[in-house]
Amino acid sequence: MKKYSILSFMLIVILFSGCSVKNENFARSIFQTSGATLMQNYQIDLNMLLIKLANKLYKRNSEIFTKNTLAYLKYNIKYKINSINLPLVKDFAQDNFKTYLKIAFSKNKIKKRGDYLVVGLYKMFYFAYDEAQFHKISALQYDKKRLELAYKILQVVDWKIKTAKNTEGEYLFLTWQNNWQTELYKRLKKGESLSAKLINNLKYIKDKKESLFSSSNLSFEAVFAKMQYIFEKSLKTVGVEPSHLSASALRSIFLMM
Repeated sequence: MKKYSILSFMLIVILFSGCSVKNENFARSIFQTSGATLMQNYQIDLNMLLIKLANKLYKRNSEIFTKNTLAYLKYNIKYKINSINLPLVKDFAQDNFKTYLKIAFSKNKIKKRGDYLVVGLYKMFYFAYDEAQFHKISALQYDKKRLELAYKILQVVDWKIKTAKNTEGEYLFLTWQNNWQTELYKRLKKGESLSAKLINNLKYIKDKKESLFSSSNLSFEAVFAKMQYIFEKSLKTVGVEPSHLSASALRSIFLMM
């Protein structure tokens, strides 16, 4: 009888203690299964990796980002909301992240395509883990199809960010290129002429931190690999075996988005 009395008291405290985030987390910690706790932690890890990715992209592609985007992103993550709406997207459907990502990789001139990429990824994670419905006590409450779709699109984004170019043959995003290549690209774009003197005066070449024969920058690839790994663990937690896409499948999925 004593055990039931304690449980009843705890339920009363939860029911009448309001709807604050602190109380919500307290309630979830009592009733949540280990699978649901894992899924919640996976989403937190994904959002932290997204902030890391946004910071890295901004350092190399600052001209295609709005300065306040990262601050808005952090605010949304902190309060578990989905309130960022960018001007080129009029659709407010739950799966409008696909529109954001298509804009990010459009061959047309998009002034702040970086905003659409990171916001699109956040909205995709929010959709996949159904963050709007936060009262989950079991991993079985997560939508397998949403998680599978997001995992596939994440693979597409990983491929597109390394290869996508505009109509003039320029990379939409600078990622795998070395620092000296990024600086050279920007200086040539400003009108400087290609010469041995220009190359020797590039910061990372001059400081001997890189050479013309340095291997590609793999730090962006490492972030995407971690994101995909988290999705794989999430899918296994809900009973789905994750599948890697072929090159042809990557192209077709992007076209169907």
